[in-house]
Amino acid sequence: MYPAAEVAGIDLSPIQPEWVPPNLSFIVDDMEDSWLCGDNFDLVHLRNIVPVMKSPVNLLKKIYA
Repeated sequence: MYPAAEVAGIDLSPIQPEWVPPNLSFIVDDMEDSWLCGDNFDLVHLRNIVPVMKSPVNLLKKIYA
C-alpha cells in the first residue's frame, strides 16, 4: 500500500515467506536485545508478544527513548 515505506520484520526464527514485497525485509534477531538494525524507526508494531517477554517495560523504554 505504501511502496516508499521501508518495513523491517524481526523474528527469533528464520521462518519468513520466500516472496515478500521489495520494501520488506526480515531480520532474525531478539527484540529484547540490542537491535541489529538500529533504533531509527517511525513506527514499532507489536502483536501478541507481551505475555512472552522477559521485560515489556524495558522494551517500551527502548522504543520511546
